Amino acid sequence: MICEAGFERKTSCAVSSFICDSGEINWEFITKHVQYGEQDSILDYINSMRSLGPLCESIHLHLKSLTVEQFENQFVVWLQWTNCPEIFLEMIDTIKNPHGAAVALSLMKLTSCLERALGDVFLLIGKDCPFLLRDLLASPELVSIFGQPVMDVLKVFIGSPDSLNLRNILWHGFVSVEEIPVKYFSMLLFLTAGLGQLLNNYCLQAHSALIHRPYVSFTHLKELHIFPDLNQELLSLAKELVTKSNIVLKTMIPFWIAAITSFQQARYADCVILLLPQLEGGLRVLFTAVNKCPSRLMTAESSSLYTTFDEILAKQLNNEEINQLPIVLGESAMSSADFHKMT
Repeated sequence: MICEAGFERKTSCAVSSFICDSGEINWEFITKHVQYGEQDSILDYINSMRSLGPLCESIHLHLKSLTVEQFENQFVVWLQWTNCPEIFLEMIDTIKNPHGAAVALSLMKLTSCLERALGDVFLLIGKDCPFLLRDLLASPELVSIFGQPVMDVLKVFIGSPDSLNLRNILWHGFVSVEEIPVKYFSMLLFLTAGLGQLLNNYCLQAHSALIHRPYVSFTHLKELHIFPDLNQELLSLAKELVTKSNIVLKTMIPFWIAAITSFQQARYADCVILLLPQLEGGLRVLFTAVNKCPSRLMTAESSSLYTTFDEILAKQLNNEEINQLPIVLGESAMSSADFHKMT
C-alpha cells in the first residue's frame, strides 16, 4: 500500500486548491479526498490513498519550492501547538534533500511530536489520554475539536493497521530507507500545521488555552554512562560489525550507519531514534530464529499482530511455550533490554 496506492493516479493540484488566499490550509479540499464504503460509512483506506496520493505530491512540490524563510513565515506559527516548532523547522531540509535515512528519521520525529501534542489537545476536554495512537485519533474528544473528516485524514496516514500506518511500521523497524516516499512526510508536516490552525480557532471560540504536559527528565546521565566516549577505531569497528551481523537485515544497514554517524556528530537523540527500531528489528530476527517461527519476522500486516518488544522480551510465547530468546541472550543482556523497554 505504501509503495503503490498513492502512486496510481497521475494528476496534480494547484496550490490555490489546498491553501486559501488567507494563507490557511483548505481542509475542505483535503477532506473531500477521503473515501468511504458505498454501503456504509466505513473508511476506505486504499481508495483514500489513491485519491490523496496526487495531493501529497503537489503539497510536497510546493513545500520543496519554499525557502527556509518562506516556510518559517508561513507555517511555524501554526506549529507552535506541538511545543517543538524548532524540530519541524529543521525538517524542511529533509524535503529538499531526502537522502539516506533522513525521511524515516524526520517522520519518526514528526509522528512522536504529533502524537504527544494530540494527547495534550485531548486533555483540553478529556481526562485520561488513550495509550494507543489509533484510540487517540478515534476519540470523541479530538473529533469534537478538529471534526470527523479531519481525523479521518489522519487515520489514513497513521491511525490504523489498515492504513499506511507510517508511525508504527517505522518505529517498529519494518521498513527500509527506500520504502517511505518523501511526499508522505511532506503531507504530514503540512497537516500538522493545518491542525494548528484549527486548534487556534477552537481555543479562541472556547476561550481556552493548550497546556503541555511536562517531559520526562532523565537524571544522573553521567552515572548511567549512556553515551560513552568512543574513539574512531571503535566506531569503525561498529560499522564493520553491522555489515557482518546475522541479526541485521541488509536493507536495514543504512539505519545503523546513520545512527553511528549521528553518534559521531553528538546528535544523540537522532542516534537513539534510529537505533531503537533497529534494536527491535534485530532482536526480532533472533527471536524468530531461536523460537523457530520465521513467519513472524516481517509481520506488519493489518490481520496479524506485530512481533514487538512486548512479545520478544516476554518469558513465554503466545502458545505458553518458553521464549528461548532470554536464555540465548543471558541475564545481563535481558536486564539491559528490560531497562530500555521500561524507558
